[in-house]
Amino acid sequence: MIVPLFTLFVAAALPPVNSPFTVEATEDASSQFPGAPRIQSFSFAEWKGRWVFLGGRIAGYHSVGGGMAEFLRADANREVWVVDTTVTPAKTYHAPLDSLPPALAAVKDQWAATAQLYYQEGSQLYIAGGYGQDRTGKWVTFPLVSRVDVPGLIEGVMRGKLSATGIVYARSALVQSTGGHLMKLSDGYFYLVMGHNFTGSYTAFEGQDEKNTQPASQEYLSEIRKLKIAVTPQGAMTVTLADKFRDEDEFHRRDLNVAPTLSAAGVGVAAYGGVFTPMTQLGYSKPIYLMPSAKPAIDTSFDQKMNAYECPVMTMYDKSSETMYTTFFGGISRYSWDAASGTFIENPRVGSKIEATYLDGMQWSDQISTIRRVTAAGKEKTDEFVHPAYLPGFLGTDAIFIPLASAPRAAAGTSILDLQQIKGTRTMVGYIYGGIRAYPYRFPYLKTATPYNAGTIPTKASDLILKVYVQASAN
Repeated sequence: MIVPLFTLFVAAALPPVNSPFTVEATEDASSQFPGAPRIQSFSFAEWKGRWVFLGGRIAGYHSVGGGMAEFLRADANREVWVVDTTVTPAKTYHAPLDSLPPALAAVKDQWAATAQLYYQEGSQLYIAGGYGQDRTGKWVTFPLVSRVDVPGLIEGVMRGKLSATGIVYARSALVQSTGGHLMKLSDGYFYLVMGHNFTGSYTAFEGQDEKNTQPASQEYLSEIRKLKIAVTPQGAMTVTLADKFRDEDEFHRRDLNVAPTLSAAGVGVAAYGGVFTPMTQLGYSKPIYLMPSAKPAIDTSFDQKMNAYECPVMTMYDKSSETMYTTFFGGISRYSWDAASGTFIENPRVGSKIEATYLDGMQWSDQISTIRRVTAAGKEKTDEFVHPAYLPGFLGTDAIFIPLASAPRAAAGTSILDLQQIKGTRTMVGYIYGGIRAYPYRFPYLKTATPYNAGTIPTKASDLILKVYVQASAN
């Protein structure tokens, strides 16, 4: 049985002045990365200063609510990219998926998918699921997990041709998910966190009023799967189910944010936000925490207001106060923060898809928010605050945060930054890369202008690469 972690409810966000740091991501560094791909919803790996991107889309958001809803094959990223940041300016390489040998045709299909689940462990990148067209032209969520040796992949891309060396894969319905996440904890198990299984085209699904029929169907996993993914000495990959945790209500999520979390108990997994609530078609608000060899726990005492859709996530930990900070950049949000009144403003819901004006309440965001979770015994609480600096546009959806290798870590082998080591400084800690850039308001494109109908908003793959700075107080 899933039980809440905390009992204290904090209704309103604290103003930024009460936080130990502020975050800024306004400086565009794209000129330092000539030729870097403009993509969204991709898989990512990093090895010794070289960034690897595969899968995802080179176009913007797939429109709904009257617009073209299809994930067009022409918009699929069919290259593997390497951006070498060890030189200045960075140098970009790419190699086509078609250069993979015929024996890896299944992997070629999966690696062109969007919204894959991925996890890097050392030099190995695991990629599960994803949605796209297979070699026969059918739209599927792939029942496939593949593993690739990252240094070998980089070498192949820099030569302009991919090889089978270092690639293994397995077929399994256990990994058939898109819009979820794949993580691994110290107990040695992988955790496949939610997502959905979509079959057929989105255009057909829209045309059948989003009801499941033979042409197109959608099934939310509504669970977290504990998996053993291994490779035998003979080179065969295996996937077995060790346990699963199901909740038809709170785990009915996709396009959520999943990140590592740290406390005195060690490193765990935290799940935030996600869409869509069945009755209201909005975002989820209760964080879910999972520690190694334990059951998930839902924090029923707290409601996340901001940035519930998949977006860049930066994590920091302050050991002195036993506080975890999880920061979200833009994306799509149910609320916005009004600094003048010190309140969250709920985005309007107006009309329906068949009416002249249609606002679904899930608006594109240009704000940066942080969830603060205190885990010290007797002081447990969770709250949320929004930073003063806006993003330079409606950015972040299906983008990632890439921490600098030099940024201090609070736990070895994780992306969790150590807040104590940067106190009293303004420190560059990483980049915001990729994702979707949206233009939700009509000319002159300001928030005071008339908004576009939901699902028909002009978008594109983001052309910005933003530097992220943390200004931390000395106390």
